[in-house]
Amino acid sequence: MENFKSYQIYIDSGIKWIGLIPKHWKVTKYKRLFNFINGNGFPERFQGKNEGEFPFYKVSDINFRGKMITSAINYVSLDDLKGNKWNIVKPNSILTAKIGEALKKNHRKINQKNCLIDNNMMALSLNKGSLDYYYYFLSIVDMDWYSNPGTVPSINMRNLREDNLLIPSLEEQDQIAKFLNIKVSQIDDLIVDKEKLIELLEEKRQAIITEAVTKGLNPNVKMKDSGVEWIGEIPEHWEKVKLRYIGEAIIGLTYSPTDVTSEDKGDLVLRSSNIKDGKIIYGNNVYVDRDIPEKLRVKNGDIIICSRNGSRELIGKCALIDKESEGHSFGAFTTVFRSECNNFLYYVFQSQLFKAQIGSFLTSTINQLTIGNLYSFPIALPNMDEQKKIVDYLKNKTTDIDSTIDEQRIIIEKLKEYRQSLIYEAVTGKIDVRDYKKVLS
Repeated sequence: MENFKSYQIYIDSGIKWIGLIPKHWKVTKYKRLFNFINGNGFPERFQGKNEGEFPFYKVSDINFRGKMITSAINYVSLDDLKGNKWNIVKPNSILTAKIGEALKKNHRKINQKNCLIDNNMMALSLNKGSLDYYYYFLSIVDMDWYSNPGTVPSINMRNLREDNLLIPSLEEQDQIAKFLNIKVSQIDDLIVDKEKLIELLEEKRQAIITEAVTKGLNPNVKMKDSGVEWIGEIPEHWEKVKLRYIGEAIIGLTYSPTDVTSEDKGDLVLRSSNIKDGKIIYGNNVYVDRDIPEKLRVKNGDIIICSRNGSRELIGKCALIDKESEGHSFGAFTTVFRSECNNFLYYVFQSQLFKAQIGSFLTSTINQLTIGNLYSFPIALPNMDEQKKIVDYLKNKTTDIDSTIDEQRIIIEKLKEYRQSLIYEAVTGKIDVRDYKKVLS
């Protein structure tokens, strides 16, 4: 870590989360620096076009690294604008989510051309000052601070407009922005390197799993054609079978916002956010107070699958339920698969074949793995003794890979924490970067 000098004299900013600021800096309200542009309703009949004069951004379009947003999943034409009272966002505005769990992710992006945004988003158009400086400033602002109370987070626009933010001199804004452009880019490059390593390790893990669950462990075994092009040859004594014949798929619990309650008054409902890296994690939990059928409580050995989600890449992620997790319910955007072969199927569901085939079930407007799609999925199935040997082999082979992946993810989190800390210290004047010649030269 580098050592940076401080300003000579500080005063209280009057902003609790910022504290002291350089004496010559000023404080003003958001409404004096920004115009606020609300998003638009985006009827389904206009969605799905991959070209047009105007990108129409959704929250999923800003879920990536970097400042600038350059492409969209959806576009609309000039003709589409006719009859629709859509707010057009001018270039060089800062886009952010304003409704739902996405606002807690605090993603910010700058648009480079006229665009439209859906009504889960808003845009902040800067009247004066350095766009890059205020992009970085907003990147450390937690929009959840301005959320209205309720089950669905939404930004209270009045509270945001009336809140305070900082105004360094324009020259300092530019210096801070240039400093952060370089330093953040360096940190992001390190993160990208770590992510590439993780991607390679995950590909290796998937390849090992795919080979074992389709070819077995004996390289000399006699093979036969499975009759399924993307599975290829399988051991002669294995059986090709569809999932509908070996187990039961169960759609999760449907509940209303009025059913949601506190931890001490309700039952935990597992959702896609509770599934990570093949395991159940606890955080951002939801509890409901209502009758739950026994069938909609997970059992030890069940596989819970994310079957519906706004993010396509999350469809199909799964976890094997253990004794610690059994007894909880599971939400309607998840599916539980229950069978005697689940220890083996858990690895099948993590194979390259399963992930590749899921994509063929999804459409441009619906990200969903239906019960019918799941039931129709064919697998190569060995007998129970061989299943156990394969499971034991894969547990052993993947443990070291998983440990290395975990180590790299810890490093990534530390780099992200350092990046946020550096941004915070620079944009709030905790460090003085005006004379940081080796970076700014």
